Amino acid sequence: MRSLGVTIERSTPEYVKVTRRTRETEVVAEISLIKRDLSISTGIGFLDHMIEQLSWYACMSIGITVKCLKNRKLTHTVAEDAGLTLGYAFKELYIKRMNIGLNSAGSAYAAIDEALALAVISIEGRSNAFINAECEGAIAENVEDLRSKDLIAFIEGLAQGMRTTIHIHILQGKDPHHTWEATFRSLGWALREAFNVNEWRKGGIAGIKGTLD
Repeated sequence: MRSLGVTIERSTPEYVKVTRRTRETEVVAEISLIKRDLSISTGIGFLDHMIEQLSWYACMSIGITVKCLKNRKLTHTVAEDAGLTLGYAFKELYIKRMNIGLNSAGSAYAAIDEALALAVISIEGRSNAFINAECEGAIAENVEDLRSKDLIAFIEGLAQGMRTTIHIHILQGKDPHHTWEATFRSLGWALREAFNVNEWRKGGIAGIKGTLD
């Protein structure tokens, strides 16, 4: 099955693998509810670290590899395409597990040291991401080997591919590494809650219309 450059390589209620290919990148994303320690290799160290946080706090093993096809690595393109492809994988996993019944929405606070963040997720066919820093200086221009704008692009891509609304509020923090780590921890916890089994919602989603279309 192929849609907008995406090929679903494998799809079960416990494991999904998708590939998204453009003229600039080829991204392979996996999500497993059984196997642990899948490989995360985007070529950007801090982005790998944030996806690792997302995986750990979601309690889902995430694997992702990015290949740049034009002999150049544009961090914004890598981050955005990685988010989009992982979003498609989450959407496919969600569709495969709808008959089980899932919460379809989740929210969570997470912290590391002085940093505190809140993430809210609603899976109902809407592709939106809203990121708000409520404390001055919480989002620096650069963090480690990446721009903060690129991390925002990753989250926006995730929302677009997953057909999901994501709200993030960075409530407190001074160290940009910590503020982003708290953000991805909270996003992982919210994903975990959204994918938790809820038999009352069998075959449905968060919105009462009951479809992702």
